[in-house]
Amino acid sequence: MAYAALAGLQLQYGLYSAFLGVFIYCLMGTSKDITMGPTAIMSILTNVTMAILLTFMCGVTHIAMSIFRLGFLVRYISHPVITGFMSAASIVISTTQLKKIFGISTPRGFFQTIIGILTNLYKTKVWDLVMGVTCMLILFLLKWMKERWATVKVAHEERVVIKVLRSTMWFIGTGRNAVIVLLSATIAYLITDIKLPIDVRPLTLTRNISGGLPPFALPSFTYDVPGTNQTVSFSEMMQRLGSGLAVVPLMAFLESIAIAKAFGKKNHYKVDASQELLTIGVANFFSSFVSSYPITGSFGRSAVNAQSNVMTPLGGIFTGAVVLLSLQFLSDAFQYIPASALAAVIIMAVINLFDPRGMRNVWKINKIDVLPMVVTFLLCFYDIAYGIMAGIGVSILILLAKHAMPAAKILEEDGNFIVMEIKQGLDFPGAEYIEETLQQQAENGNCKTLILDCSNLTTLDYSATEAFKHGSQALKESNISFRICGLQECNENMLKRMDVVKYGAKFYDDVNEAKDTIEPRTEEA
Repeated sequence: MAYAALAGLQLQYGLYSAFLGVFIYCLMGTSKDITMGPTAIMSILTNVTMAILLTFMCGVTHIAMSIFRLGFLVRYISHPVITGFMSAASIVISTTQLKKIFGISTPRGFFQTIIGILTNLYKTKVWDLVMGVTCMLILFLLKWMKERWATVKVAHEERVVIKVLRSTMWFIGTGRNAVIVLLSATIAYLITDIKLPIDVRPLTLTRNISGGLPPFALPSFTYDVPGTNQTVSFSEMMQRLGSGLAVVPLMAFLESIAIAKAFGKKNHYKVDASQELLTIGVANFFSSFVSSYPITGSFGRSAVNAQSNVMTPLGGIFTGAVVLLSLQFLSDAFQYIPASALAAVIIMAVINLFDPRGMRNVWKINKIDVLPMVVTFLLCFYDIAYGIMAGIGVSILILLAKHAMPAAKILEEDGNFIVMEIKQGLDFPGAEYIEETLQQQAENGNCKTLILDCSNLTTLDYSATEAFKHGSQALKESNISFRICGLQECNENMLKRMDVVKYGAKFYDDVNEAKDTIEPRTEEA
C-alpha cells in the first residue's frame, strides 16, 4: 500500500499488485526466495494515468525478450549507472515523502516538492510530524535490535531464555513495518473522528480503500481525460509512456535477476536467467488483468522469505492468500492508517539504497566510470527514465570509444627496430586508428623494422584486415620491414588472403623470434 502511494495511485492498487504475481512465480520461478510485487523502484518509474497498460506492455516486452533471447541487453546497464540511479532514487523517493511527514500538499516531483515544503512550512501539521518522526525512530530502533540480537552470543545455561528472546526480537524486527502500521492505525482510530472534515482532523489519514477483489479484465487501451470529452488513443498512450516502455521492463528484470542471483549464491542454488525473464513477463502480463501496476522481485520481502527458511517458491501462496484476505475483509480498517506512517515506512525502506561506498569504489577503481554514474545521478532528479537512458548512453559511448581507439603501445625501441603491442580485439571502429598508427610510423621513419605484437588480439574483421593491408603498403614504401607476431592461425590466414605478404609483411610466432631475424645495426661513419 505504501508503494502504491509512492506511485501516486490509490492504495488498493498496491494490494492488486501483490497477489497474482506470486501465484505465477510459484509455478514458473527458479528462486525459492523471490517474492513478486510492487517495489520502490517500480513505483517511482510508473506513469500514474497509464499504470495498468504499462504493466501489460512490460509483460509483452519481457515475453518478447525471452522468445528472442534478448536478456543480454541488461548487461549494457553498467554498475556505475545502477549505483547512480539507486542513490538518486533514494533521495528522490525520500524527499517526495517528506511532504506527508509535514502534512503538506505539494505538486508531484522532486524540485516541486522541495519548493512546496519550503514555501508552506508554516502549514505543518504537528500531529503528522510527530507521528512520522516517531515511526521512523521506532523503525530504526527495531531494525537495530533485530541485527543486535541476531548476533549476540549467550552462555549455555541462558541459551533457552535468550533464544526465545532473540526469536521474538527477530520476529518483531522483521515485521517492523506491520508493527508500525498497526500501532499508528490504532492511535489514529483513538484520536481521530473519521466523520470530521479532512482539514480539521488531527492526523492526515490515507484515502479510502475500495474493498473486494479487483475485476479480471483486459486493460483499457484508451484513456478518457477526466472533465473533458477527450479520449486518448492507444498510439498516443504509447507516445506518452515514451522511454518508460524500455526503461521499466529493463529495470524490472535487472532488479529481479540481481536479487535472485544474490540469494541463489547465498543459499547455494542456481537461477535460470532466461526462465526468470519469461516468468516476470507472464507475471506482469496477467497481473495487468487484475489492475496491477508493474511488478518485479522485491528485495525486502524476498529477504524475509530467506530469513524464514522458506524452502520452495510455494511460499508465495501464503503471501498471495493473505493479500486476498486483506482485500476482502480489512479494507475498512486501512482507512485509519496515517499517511505520515506510510511515508515513514517508505523512507526507512529506501534510505539504504543510497550507496556512498559504491560511489567511492567507482572513483577508486576506474575514474572514467564516474562520468556515467554522475550523469545518471544528476539527471534522475529531473526525470528517472531520462537519467537511466542518459547513463546507459554514456556507458556505451565509453565502451565504443575503447573500440575506436584500441590501445597500441610501444614496448621497446632501440633505433633499429620498434616493438609495438595491440592489447585488445580489433574490429571496424578501431581499424582506421590502427591504419593511421602504422602510417605514422612509416612517415616518421625512425626504425628499419616494425614488430607488431598481436598475441592479445583475439578478433579481426574485414575492416581490420584492410587496415593491415594499407599499413603494410605504407611501411613498404618507406623501406620499413613489417613483422606481425603472435596472431591466432585463423586471423593470420585472413591477413594472408588480403595479400599483406605481397606488401612485405612477415609472420612470426612471437616477438623474440622476430627480433632474432633482424640484422645487427652497422656502425655509421
